[in-house]
Amino acid sequence: MTNAINIIAVGGGKGGIGKSVVCTNLAAGMALRGQKCILIDTDFGASNLHALLGISNPEHGFQDFFNTDIVDPRTLLLDTGISNLKFVSGAGDNPGSANIGSDKIGTIISFIKGLEADTILLDLGPGTNYNVIDFFNISTQGVVLTTPEMTSVMKTFSFIRAALFRRISLAFQAYPKIQKMVDHSNPTNADMESYTTGLLRSKFKEHFPNYVENLDSLIHDFTPGLVVNRVRNRKDLMAGNNLLKLVKKFLDVEVSYLGYIIESDRVRDSIDEMIPFLIKDPQSKPSENLQQIIGALTNTDLQFVKRDGKIFVSSIENAIRIRTGESGTEAI
Repeated sequence: MTNAINIIAVGGGKGGIGKSVVCTNLAAGMALRGQKCILIDTDFGASNLHALLGISNPEHGFQDFFNTDIVDPRTLLLDTGISNLKFVSGAGDNPGSANIGSDKIGTIISFIKGLEADTILLDLGPGTNYNVIDFFNISTQGVVLTTPEMTSVMKTFSFIRAALFRRISLAFQAYPKIQKMVDHSNPTNADMESYTTGLLRSKFKEHFPNYVENLDSLIHDFTPGLVVNRVRNRKDLMAGNNLLKLVKKFLDVEVSYLGYIIESDRVRDSIDEMIPFLIKDPQSKPSENLQQIIGALTNTDLQFVKRDGKIFVSSIENAIRIRTGESGTEAI
């Protein structure tokens, strides 16, 4: 019996907050700790994740879903130069690729669920449309990202709410009247008062009392994790706490605080050099922040050290040579 694949989706309601950078480094870190990982760019129409891995022109990617009948799924898995890490490119700049239909989304979701890996990481596009939210909701670990700015915090709250309400809506597909109350992504067909779970519960108790328990289970089981990116000071750290309180108050959702990553030139330099900052300098402060986040996601205590081009991972007590995958004494 094979173990279930862990799917980690990294999303947020606003573009330009560093989702792709964080997702790439999470993938690199998990691969270095020995997990077979696949990093997938699902930002259709504006994909650039490959550049963060030093891949200039991906030979294959999801454009094959749009331009051909289908290909052998294995041809979509590209080498990254990092041991244990494969990559699937997004759709590039193909016309219409950002507005693909639900049938294509379903095909891609089936493709993702059929991959063989320990962990799959999904880098999501910005916004709260169904193409984004449905990928977030297939994850076993959803990670939402925000920066400290209030606009970003509120967009991230909207993202969490959209993901929750979409999750509830799909659970009640067979009941159109319930969907009308729930589906806040389409205000013309939704009851605007049901934008909070408290009000939604009240309406369930009034109109659909037999399904209140189902609703409560869906809310209780929705437990995304939060990362605050580009933190500069203690005040910025409070943005994460404020968001947690906001989500609990209006959605009754328990969001776990995974950690933060400081604002740093080390991160910007690694982007320019097209190499994950965790690999470029695993002992930098942003890398230490990221290791704590990986530890929170995997329930491990990790420490990465780089010596002579090799990454040492303390939790598995092995040195792993990045480009070859040699470990233990062979790597040393």
